Amino acid sequence: MNTRYLFILLSFLVSSLFSISSVAAETLSAITNNTTQRLKQIYNVNPEKLQDNVKSINRWLQGPASLQLIALPSNTQGGTDEYEVGVFFPFRSPAGRELDAQQLSITNALDNLQETRFRLMTSGLIREALWQRLFAKAEVDGLLKKQEWIASLDGVIAGLAKTGELDRIASLRWQQEKLSQQLALKKAQMALEKARKQYKQVTGTDVLPEQVIEALAGDLENKLQTHPELRLLTLSQSQIDMNLAQSDQSLSPWVLGVIARQLRGPTGNENLLGVSINIPLPMGEGNSANNYASWKATRDELTEALAETYTRLQTQLNDALQQVNYLTEAINNIEEQVELGVEITDLYQQQGNVLPKTFWLEQLIAQQELKLTLSLNRLRRAEAISKVNQIAGVTL
Repeated sequence: MNTRYLFILLSFLVSSLFSISSVAAETLSAITNNTTQRLKQIYNVNPEKLQDNVKSINRWLQGPASLQLIALPSNTQGGTDEYEVGVFFPFRSPAGRELDAQQLSITNALDNLQETRFRLMTSGLIREALWQRLFAKAEVDGLLKKQEWIASLDGVIAGLAKTGELDRIASLRWQQEKLSQQLALKKAQMALEKARKQYKQVTGTDVLPEQVIEALAGDLENKLQTHPELRLLTLSQSQIDMNLAQSDQSLSPWVLGVIARQLRGPTGNENLLGVSINIPLPMGEGNSANNYASWKATRDELTEALAETYTRLQTQLNDALQQVNYLTEAINNIEEQVELGVEITDLYQQQGNVLPKTFWLEQLIAQQELKLTLSLNRLRRAEAISKVNQIAGVTL
């Protein structure tokens, strides 16, 4: 082969290996970032766009300037004609400017919160798809190991049946187990393929992250208090409070005028230049009864939604923590059962001349089922921890 083409081929293989390695080394955080950006494009979500919409909040002017032209010619002999040009600027009062700064702060907080909320939603989608795929894969792997075990024991069972050491019932039970295993494996493989497609649909990639096990978040109560859903409702309350304050009559714009006036009389012209300021003096209550009633109704709804959301999240969190605790105990329990099962199997083996081989066979099958259950429960516990973090508002 030409040396040049050999070099090109080797370069291609090396670059391919490096690219495969870089893809396979994706972290869960990187997958989450990519998925977040991808879903934003799909759903046309851009939380940052609010920044452009709030620039006008923190301005002095509250509307366009107005031009006023006045001409007052005298209709008497020797009278004085008056001409005036005025430019008037409506602007925010100091109290209004202070509210505008608070409004801008709330808007920016809502902007950041929407970003966090969207990432939490993305984290939930990834967690669900990821653990469905991992669990389906673990089930297939466990059943494949069991199939290898069946294949390794099949000759022994056939030999025992042939010599008469294994009765007809035990032989039929073994055939039944083999058929059940085949069906279970087929079902698990179909579930794995479905989970794999769902994972790729959510994340846009077929690559699994290198580290999937999450540590249980600490200080869960505090994290729940700052959950994006609760913070959103709290900020919404602040927003409607601000809207009510903004509608106060005392915040009507002040008007600054720059006025040029000329007086034309028999003795000559007189030019005047000055300024005027118009400060509204509201009478009575600052807000109308309708504004107050609308504010109170909306705020009561938000308060009720806040209480319901917190109760729902707290209940879900307690249930998820109970599941973690239960699975922890279940794992410890099944580990002891597996250890006992080894001893029981040995005893059946030693007493093979006294006890029917059916007992020994059933014990072997039960032991394999316990091992598979133990493996799946360990995965279920890791998934339950992930669910606790999701409920508490912890993003990936």
